[in-house]
Amino acid sequence: MLRIIAAFIALICCAAEGYRRSARLKIRVDTLGEIERMLSDFAIEIRCSALTVDELMRRADGHFAEIFAVCREKSENAKSAWESACGMLPQKDKETALLRELGRSLGTSDRTGQLQLLELYSERISDLRAAAESDCLRKAQAVQRVGILCGIAVAVLII
Repeated sequence: MLRIIAAFIALICCAAEGYRRSARLKIRVDTLGEIERMLSDFAIEIRCSALTVDELMRRADGHFAEIFAVCREKSENAKSAWESACGMLPQKDKETALLRELGRSLGTSDRTGQLQLLELYSERISDLRAAAESDCLRKAQAVQRVGILCGIAVAVLII
């Protein structure tokens, strides 16, 4: 009886890990889409009025903006808050490096330069999002199935 319970627990744990890893792929796609929208909103805001990074981030919504707001309370300036927020992102992938670069450059040039900078980084983030979507479509179900299969294999070995 204990072996059956242990086998069932192993199956559940492995399947849950497969679903967790699949969810991480989907979260990355969502995060990149959110960042892409945020940069697009920044471009609109900069075209309409010359806002600082603090003002842009106060108007932004989404997960990164929430992290930034928490970091801003503890930081002396927006640049250090941006850097801290990048460090707190769940994924430490290419998008984090791009956001760090953007944070260092944002607010250092005139309106035209800012818009060109946002266009460049929006394009890069868009490329990353497209790659992440492709990756997610290819791997999400496979990761779930591998988790379940590993769980079945471990369950069989236990029994």
